[in-house]
Amino acid sequence: MAGQRGERSVLLIVGAGASGMLAAVSARQAARELGIGDLRLRIMLLERNQKPGAKIAISGGGHCNITHDGPVDRLLDRGFTRKNEQRFVRPSIYSFTNGDLLALLASYGVPTAPREDGRVFPVSGVALDVVAAIRRMLQDSLAEVHTGTRVEGMEVGDRGVRLRAGEACFESDSVILAAGGSAWGSSGTTGDGVRLAASIGHAVVPVLPALAPVFLSTPPDPGLVGVTLRGVGLVVESNRGSDFRRGDLLVSHRGISGPACLSLSRSVSEMLAGGGAAPRLFADFFPSHDPQAVSTFVLDQAARNGTQFVRTFLQRCPIAPETLSERNPDASVQTETIPNAFVPEIMTRAGIGREQTLSVLTRQQRLELAGVLKRFVLGTARTVPLDKAEVSAGGVSLTEIDPKTMRSRLHPRLFCCGELLDYAGEVGGFNLQAAFSTGWVAGRHAVRELFS
Repeated sequence: MAGQRGERSVLLIVGAGASGMLAAVSARQAARELGIGDLRLRIMLLERNQKPGAKIAISGGGHCNITHDGPVDRLLDRGFTRKNEQRFVRPSIYSFTNGDLLALLASYGVPTAPREDGRVFPVSGVALDVVAAIRRMLQDSLAEVHTGTRVEGMEVGDRGVRLRAGEACFESDSVILAAGGSAWGSSGTTGDGVRLAASIGHAVVPVLPALAPVFLSTPPDPGLVGVTLRGVGLVVESNRGSDFRRGDLLVSHRGISGPACLSLSRSVSEMLAGGGAAPRLFADFFPSHDPQAVSTFVLDQAARNGTQFVRTFLQRCPIAPETLSERNPDASVQTETIPNAFVPEIMTRAGIGREQTLSVLTRQQRLELAGVLKRFVLGTARTVPLDKAEVSAGGVSLTEIDPKTMRSRLHPRLFCCGELLDYAGEVGGFNLQAAFSTGWVAGRHAVRELFS
């Protein structure tokens, strides 16, 4: 190899997003640790956008949820619920942890802070501060960034790699594919990396949206649009199975969104792609309790406050409580209650009149009310829009990539990292952490292979 002969080696990185930029930074650091002079290694990033870090700049609503707080094991358990994907990202995240990432950013003037839910943001709340810091890292790493350069073709041989971008050709000793997935196409991630990997023989798992809103066949009632349900359960069911998440749920003009929906959207998109009956979605206002417990709770309230209107009881009723107090809901320490906008719909579905009081509820009406509170039908899923998704699932098969090095098992001069791989984490900073970590590992091992 060129590195062995003392000649200048070239490392090409396709994509200047989170994984690609960190790959460049770690590659230079690894080279310096090996005593490789800067002139002996040329690091080039080829980015189709006009600026690097486009997706980071708009992530988290422009605030950038960088990572998730806590020990690595807990981060992995919370962030990657599918065990094969968790096993795959584990070596990378242990090699470059959330602590390592935050320390690196702090060294470049970007202090961070965790929120109560564990999500970590820059103290400034400005995503562009994170992008600017990583760009300074690239400068310190003497990495060349070629923007407005879309790689259209790739050839990998025994002696090197050739990339074609329009009229230009780039040759290198090794290449790192870090071009992202297919979600959020407006940020430039339109599946180029997956396409390039497939063109040289890599198996590709069909790409599907994840962390996305769900559009319903029948739009929600206008009176519910914009209303948030705090901490509820969200269930999706189809003839292909079911899945469940818990968290905040937002009703939108075309369907639902919010953290619980984003987390569940991958399952919804898989059910839609699998064919058969369209999946149905339900909200559970009492996810910690079974229908019988909810029915008993209603009965207890009727015994204590029989003259109270059912609508008043529901307006004051705690939403997603961990315990069901026998006390009057007015006296409950629970601060969040069922939104008023949902009350008329709940009563209508349970067959309860507007002026009906708790004392005159029939047993059947009580059971119907408990049933509606446990399985409030949101509607039938129509689509999960890929262009609205924060990340995509699917991509380059994990079985063909070494998780300890990010090296292709098919082509020793090729490394793959970031969202183009077939994993998708939960909402909360986990996907950015995985991108940073897999990129970091890819960069280090690509250099070690070059100069071994």
